[in-house]
Amino acid sequence: MRILDLEQKFKNEETLGEVLEELQADFKKVDYWSGVRKSNITSNSEEIGKALNELSGCYSNLRTALAIAETEKRNREIRYKEQIRMDTENAGNKYTDSKASTQASAHVTEYRRIRNIILAYTEATEKHIVTLQSILKDIGKDYKHPQE
Repeated sequence: MRILDLEQKFKNEETLGEVLEELQADFKKVDYWSGVRKSNITSNSEEIGKALNELSGCYSNLRTALAIAETEKRNREIRYKEQIRMDTENAGNKYTDSKASTQASAHVTEYRRIRNIILAYTEATEKHIVTLQSILKDIGKDYKHPQE
């Protein structure tokens, strides 16, 4: 996944749906490790190391995608709200911020949906990493080296 390519997909509403397709490999890895974690079978350090490597890579991609998603969603919402303000004032009508905010929010629903999916996977990945690091640390404590 090239970040600039992903950013371009966010810029166009016609290609917005492709964003989730681009992140599918990361989603699948997070889902896989979620299943492993739910089954409580991550108990050896080799498996945990593999999980940490994969999840760290996923986190890096997802965090970057999340930053792009948040920026694009926010920018589109602000631009739409500003356009409403200008159109309203140019028509000689009174601008109402709360009404414009509601309309702008409705205008970016698909961007918000995609951002929320990426956010959920990013947070899940981060939680897995922290938990696996804790388990790995506990395994290290339980292991008594003969020279100690």
